[in-house]
Amino acid sequence: MHCPNCGKTATDGQQFCRACGMSLETVGKLVAKHTGSPANVQAKLDKAEAEKTIVRSMFNWMIWGILIVGIGLLMIVIDKSFAIGKWFSVLSSLLMLGGMGVATGGVLNAIRRGTLPTRREPIQIPGPPDTNELPISSIPAELPSVTERTTQLIAVEEAPTNKMMDTGPNE
Repeated sequence: MHCPNCGKTATDGQQFCRACGMSLETVGKLVAKHTGSPANVQAKLDKAEAEKTIVRSMFNWMIWGILIVGIGLLMIVIDKSFAIGKWFSVLSSLLMLGGMGVATGGVLNAIRRGTLPTRREPIQIPGPPDTNELPISSIPAELPSVTERTTQLIAVEEAPTNKMMDTGPNE
């Protein structure tokens, strides 16, 4: 952020410009409101979309795992009813273990993806130009200084008294 009065660089937390003393509170609030909101909203939307994708993927893996476990359980019931053989029982047990592995892997993968930082590049907001001057279009009208107005008032008050003193001794 730059001071609108003198153009010197200022931090967002500064209350006054260190060069000219202008109050920067309202300027800082306006800058934060103008530049902070759209980026934050977009980041929140991106994060919500990423979370939806992660949860959807997790539920897909869990559904496939439950289906595989169900097939293995059905095979065990069939083996108990018809006594097909030892190999059928081992195959059904392996299917059940595999189904549990698929469901667990889906949950663990979702946890891993949800806790890792994103690999995208951060949004680059264009910064101020390298010079210490602001563009002409963004510089507001110059405000008169407090001391300038006081000097004007003193000059107006002293003017009639000086004239009276000057004319008094001459007459």
